[in-house]
This record gives sequence, C-alpha cells and structure tokens, in this order.
Amino acid sequence: MRNNRKYGGIWLLLMKLILFVVILNVFIIGRNAFYENTIFNYWGNYAVLILYAANLYFTSRIYRGFNFGSIDLSEIILSWVLCLIIANTMQYLVLSLIEMKLLPATGFLAIIGAQIVFALPMTAIINKLYYIQNPAQRAIIIYSKVKKAQEYSTIIEQHRKKFKIQKIVSNNEPFEVIRKCIEESETVFFLDVDENLRKILLEVCFSHNKRAYILPTFTSVLLNMADMSWISSTPMLLLKSSELDIGTRFIKRSVDIVLSSIAIVSLSWLMAITWLIIRLYDHKPAIYKQTRITKGGRHFTLYKFRTMREGAEDDGIPRLSTEGDERVTPFGRVIRKTKIDELPQLFNVLRGSMSLVGPRPERPEIAKQYEEAYPNFSFRTKVKAGITGYAQVYGRYSTAPDEKLLLDIMYIGKFSIWQDAILLLQTIKVILMPSKTVGIENGSVTALRK
Repeated sequence: MRNNRKYGGIWLLLMKLILFVVILNVFIIGRNAFYENTIFNYWGNYAVLILYAANLYFTSRIYRGFNFGSIDLSEIILSWVLCLIIANTMQYLVLSLIEMKLLPATGFLAIIGAQIVFALPMTAIINKLYYIQNPAQRAIIIYSKVKKAQEYSTIIEQHRKKFKIQKIVSNNEPFEVIRKCIEESETVFFLDVDENLRKILLEVCFSHNKRAYILPTFTSVLLNMADMSWISSTPMLLLKSSELDIGTRFIKRSVDIVLSSIAIVSLSWLMAITWLIIRLYDHKPAIYKQTRITKGGRHFTLYKFRTMREGAEDDGIPRLSTEGDERVTPFGRVIRKTKIDELPQLFNVLRGSMSLVGPRPERPEIAKQYEEAYPNFSFRTKVKAGITGYAQVYGRYSTAPDEKLLLDIMYIGKFSIWQDAILLLQTIKVILMPSKTVGIENGSVTALRK
C-alpha cells in the first residue's frame, strides 16, 4: 500500500501539471486569437506568459485548486472557477495598462469560458482517479472521553472516501491492545489522549510509518508557532511576543483605511438597495447595532444590516442564530448567505474599531460564557476584531468556541500583512459556500458543546 501511495503521488503531480499546462495553453490560444495587436516582441511575449503562469499558480494555491483528496470535488470546482476569473481579470488589467487603454473584455470572457470547459471535467477525472489510486485509509480513533469520540467519529465518517474507521479504542485499554490496533491500521486519530501515553503511542506510529492526526490543545498550538533557536549549541523553541510592532500596525491600519474606503464607494449602490428593501419590508430600522468586543476587551458598537425581525431578543437573552432560525426574515436569509449583511462593518473598519482581518468580535455576554468554559478565550482580543480571519475562513458560524480560539491564536501567532492579503482573497470563496453560514443547533443560545 505504501508503494502504491508513493507512486500515486508522482502520478498526481503529473496530472496537476497537465491540468496547469492545458489551462495555460487555452490562454495562449485565446490571447493570440482575440488580442493579436497586443502581441509583443519575442521576450515581451515570454514575459507576459511567465507573469500569467505565476498569477495562475498563485491563485490556484490560495484557493486550493490542486488539493485533491483534501477537499470535496465541489469545492475544487469552485476554487478553479474563482482562480480563472481572478487570474484572467488581473491579466486583462495588466495588458490594458501596457496598451494604455481598456481592451475589449469579450476576448477574456471567452478565454475564461473555454478554460472552465476544459478544467472542470479534468478536475472531476483527476479527483476520481485520485481515490482509485488512494483508497480509504484504515483508521482507528484513540480517545479518553466517550462523548468526544462520538462527536469526532461522526466528523471523520463524513470523509468516507479518505478514511475507513476500523476501531474506536479507549486509552484505558492495555497498551499492547492499543499497539496492535495501531500496527493493523494506516492512520491514527488521537483525541485528548493522556499526554504521557500519547508520546509513547506517537513513537509507535513513527516507527511503523503510520499517519497520526492529533486534536490540538491551546499549548500545542502555541508550540507549533514557535521558531527554532539555539543557545550556544543547544536547540530551543522560541515563542515570540504576539504584539504587533508600530510599523506593522501602521501598515495594517493604512491598508484597512484604503481598502474599506474603496469598498464603501464601490459597494454603496448595493448597500443602498439592501437598506431600502429592509425598510420597505417592515418599515423598521435597516441597520442593527450591537455591542461587541475588540482589542483589549474594549466595547464598541458594531453595525450590520438587520436580518431578524424587530425585537428578536425582547426576552433579554442574548443568543446566536440557530439553524432555520424563525427570527430571520426571508430577505435576511438571502443577505446572510451572501454576507451582504456584514457590509456596514466597513464603516467600523474605517473608524478604527475593527480591522478587515482579525478574530470575529463576540458579544460581551456570550464571550463571558465562553471564558468561563475556556479561560484562554480572552487571548483573541490581543489584536483588533475583524470582518474576516482564520476562524471565518477555515471554520463555520457554528464552530465550537474552543476551536475558534485555536484558529484565532494561529492567526495572531503567525501574523503578517501577506497572510492578511491571502485571507481576504480566500473570503471570496467562503462567501460562495453556504455551509459556512449554517447556524448553531436548535435549542442552543451559544456554540458551546452540550
């Protein structure tokens, strides 16, 4: 099986290369057909082609278009559609800039259409062949708490193409029993296993070439963010301060001001239409104001388009939206799925109470409940709250607060302006994925696990 997966990796790399080359050649043919007047001298053409190839590769990496086996086919298809639209739009703007005039857009629309016609069937074929070459791995789950084992086994079972759960083993079983289960499997999932036992079992996995997935803890995430350093010849892990320096804060704030201003101006028509529809629906205020928490635990007023009926929390109990929440209006459901209800937060960014990228701001009442369950939850406020971020891109609305905390700490610990740019681009894809906006379970008021 290992040899099969080894050569499967070479095969997959070849298929990815073929897909990339086909898309690139469609662009070359389309450019020669529609923009013959923009063909430059020998080196000029190569420069344009290299720029486009780099652009295409960059966007495909951001949207995970080559992540066969890691994400669903539907997400891969969405990734390539976005990738081709963005890569070609940028190339269109570059060629227009070189020509000092806006070129006809019909040619690039035709190129995008032709690329999609070729790319989508190819991705479906590669995805199918991937799972033929890489059948579901025999997996076991090692746990200490039955409830957690039940919860995560359900999650893992949703990926039947990738994993086939053979056994769910308690860490209280005799060591030799657990060891034998590991040896008979290909992949091992560790769920909150006792740390000392986990160290020994990981050594077993390593010695027998088994893949191991470990449910992270707050401490393990911090250690993962540490850099390798040396004191004389002694290797040590260096965990740096998460505070942003003055220069970085200045750049981040400048980007927030420029991009939020551009977004407000360019999307003003959409915000005006949304405001009008909400007002006409029930003649109630279209803007919903709510107290949230940002950097340092400071309270601020967050603005959103109102998606619920007026007086939705007249009972005085602050609660998150549930799946199929009856308080949400028909139009509210539409703008929630498309994230249009978040647009007024651009004014929060412009005013400085929020950033474009950062941890999602929580309500003080709900944050207090989360902090009682997870004392480290307040660490999220080491930076400004944001419209989008790690938890918003990689998690869901209903993601448990402890998991959101880990995602937000990953963002804070590895902060960079480049990372912010990637998260902003990835947010476009998130907006087009309805599953990201699914509410918490009915009967709940927060995302805390029952």
